[in-house]
Amino acid sequence: MDLNEFVNIVQVLGIFAVIFGIWLALKQLKLLRNQRRDLAIMECARAFEDKEFTEAYRLLTCLKVGQTKEQLLNRGEKYEIAALRATMKFETIGLLVYKGVVPIDAIEDLVGGAALVIWKVLVPWIEDTRIDRSHASFLEWYQWLVDRLIERGEPDRPPAFQTYKNWKPPST
Repeated sequence: MDLNEFVNIVQVLGIFAVIFGIWLALKQLKLLRNQRRDLAIMECARAFEDKEFTEAYRLLTCLKVGQTKEQLLNRGEKYEIAALRATMKFETIGLLVYKGVVPIDAIEDLVGGAALVIWKVLVPWIEDTRIDRSHASFLEWYQWLVDRLIERGEPDRPPAFQTYKNWKPPST
C-alpha cells in the first residue's frame, strides 16, 4: 500500500468518525430534550400536590357550575383566594404548554379534567373580573389551555382506568 492509498483510507475513516460524532451528538441532544421535558412534567405534577391547591380544588369543586363574581365573593374571602390560587396554577401551565416546555398530552393526563371542571365553575367569575378590572388578558393562558383541551376531546375522554385497563409495563 502506498502513501496515497493510506491517505485515502484515513480520509474515509475521518469522514466516518465525523458522521458518527454528529449522530452521537444528535442522540445526546434528543436525550437531553427528553430529560428536560420529563423534569418539567414532574415539576408540574409537584405543583399540583401542595396542600393549598388541594384545598382550593376541594372548595371550588363543591360549588355549582357558573359562579359569578358576586356569588363567589358572597361565599367569603377563602373562596376568592381558592379561585385565584387554582386558576393561577392553570394560567402558568397554559403558558408552559404554549412555550413547548411541557407537552399538552402530559398536562391532559395529569390535570386536564381538573382544569375543565374548575373552568366551568369559574368562567362567569373570570369574565366578570375581566370586565370589572378592564383586564381582558386576565387568565388568558388558562382559557387558552382549556380551549386546547376541548379541541383535543378531553371532556369526552374516558377515564384512565378504562382507557388503559390492559396496560402492561414496558419490558426492560
